[in-house]
Amino acid sequence: MWKAKLMVCIAYDLFDLTLGRTLFVIPFGGEIVGCTLCAAMFGKSGLWYGLEAIDVTEQIDGFIPLATIIALRNKPKSDDESLVDKP
Repeated sequence: MWKAKLMVCIAYDLFDLTLGRTLFVIPFGGEIVGCTLCAAMFGKSGLWYGLEAIDVTEQIDGFIPLATIIALRNKPKSDDESLVDKP
């Protein structure tokens, strides 16, 4: 399931990079959609997507794949790590 969420985040970041700043007529529309999307998939940690609102020019934030970063930070622990002895 996490891989599907990662693919959605990558697709949204690519959309934000290419067409995002020209298609949203409402200022910060892309940030609202991205924040809602990430929060729905990852809970409270998805709200970090709101950091893209810092760039009021809408020119730089498309180059930062924040949704993908959030997805990578929320990757579930693998079963192999639970087999390692903890001191």
